[in-house]
Amino acid sequence: MLMIAAALEDELKPAKSLCRELRKFQGEKSRLWQGIRGRDPVCFLRTGVGPGRAAESLREAIRRAKPSRVLVIGYAGALEPGLRLGCLVAVRRALQFSLDPEQPAWDRVRVDGEFELDGWESLVQAAESAGIGVRSGDTLTSSHVWGEPVHKRLLHERFGALIVDMETASLARVARAESIPLSCVRAVSDEAADSFLTPFSYDPSVGLAARARKLIDAGMLETYRAWKEHSSVAKESLSRFMAAYF
Repeated sequence: MLMIAAALEDELKPAKSLCRELRKFQGEKSRLWQGIRGRDPVCFLRTGVGPGRAAESLREAIRRAKPSRVLVIGYAGALEPGLRLGCLVAVRRALQFSLDPEQPAWDRVRVDGEFELDGWESLVQAAESAGIGVRSGDTLTSSHVWGEPVHKRLLHERFGALIVDMETASLARVARAESIPLSCVRAVSDEAADSFLTPFSYDPSVGLAARARKLIDAGMLETYRAWKEHSSVAKESLSRFMAAYF
């Protein structure tokens, strides 16, 4: 059985809307559903945001649903300047990275794990058949939001990754431990030059009070509206992709 996983309900909707007989999985309260696509059963997992939460959610979901493969879908921030809003990235490799605890600065990060993903070729083919712009390449997985353009540029120059997200490498780590193939496709929800998520970006050189002030000064409502506008474009790309994929 295929399991489709995403951090947010908004990211899962493009896939869930294509299935019939959708219901909670074996009494599950919120995170795990099952449905039918064609004649095949499909399950859906809302992992929650962040590497730790996502990994724990997938580990438990695998124990309960016993999927034969996992497809991760969702949004991502572009690191490569040429990637446009709504473009899809079929992930070939996921890199888990973190700040160096000895020198916590954005120009000093370390890779904590590398994971080769499965089936990226079929993801590219499905996207191309739906007429959606698509690339294949690496993603970086972080426990923090990266919204500052200069930080995104530093990451791209150092690692050459196309996008950054908060779950893929952690999910790949769990799937590898369980010997389950995992694929991932993500839609760009903010371009490399976009700065509307800057107030949410973690800065190790700035204290908690200063970060809170930055959020207040940015205007939360305006930031939310910008995110909704961008994510709606990404969601449309995922909807078209899922219709072509399965």
